[in-house]
Amino acid sequence: MKIRTQPDPQPASDTEILAIQTRSLEFQWQPRQKPLAFPDIHLLAGEHLFLHGPSGAGKSTFLSLLSGMLAPVTGSVTILGTELSALPASARDRFRANHLGVIFQQFNLVPYLTVLANVTLPCSLSKLRSKATAPNTDEEAHRLLSALAIPEGLWHRKVTQLSIGQQQRVAAARALIGAPGVILADEPTSALDTDNRDRFLELLLNLADKRNTSVLFVSHDHRLASHFHHRVELSGGHA
Repeated sequence: MKIRTQPDPQPASDTEILAIQTRSLEFQWQPRQKPLAFPDIHLLAGEHLFLHGPSGAGKSTFLSLLSGMLAPVTGSVTILGTELSALPASARDRFRANHLGVIFQQFNLVPYLTVLANVTLPCSLSKLRSKATAPNTDEEAHRLLSALAIPEGLWHRKVTQLSIGQQQRVAAARALIGAPGVILADEPTSALDTDNRDRFLELLLNLADKRNTSVLFVSHDHRLASHFHHRVELSGGHA
């Protein structure tokens, strides 16, 4: 696997907090398949990283390893000081609910819930994120939806009544609520035109900066790299 990082990631000092750290990470889908090898990442809290690569390079697999949805064959994933790869699946699920906001490529919004209910859902699943929105979770959701330019008249509608661009911003609000330490975004702008794509990225990263949240953004579109502090390029390959 080809790796290119700009600038080169550096180990954290004693006073710096690492949001994401991976070491010697490998994964294989089938026992007889040669494992995919992934880059070593050292991303500080509050910094943003752009992960680029063509289809089939392993971008979504890498994101699934970082979120704890998959466990590596070898190597380690450490998120916010917790070695996620050493935890059992149930503990990884709890950690993800408490500390990670995930924006899926297909958004994964709950179709029978309203916009507001979708945004506040992570706080129903995590006491930690609920506490972070105290004293009023709905008011925090209102602030995020307003910041992401979702009109108030849509907040109590089902998400299926929204445009693709609006659903995308609802997914971002859901990921951001409760101030998770890390946002993982899997090609969420692939269906947008250039103007809406750039506006969405600006809104997402500005909101993340206000919360000192790190963003790892996966895309096949290298033109987006200028929005981010760092870049890693995957070209596919095996260990």
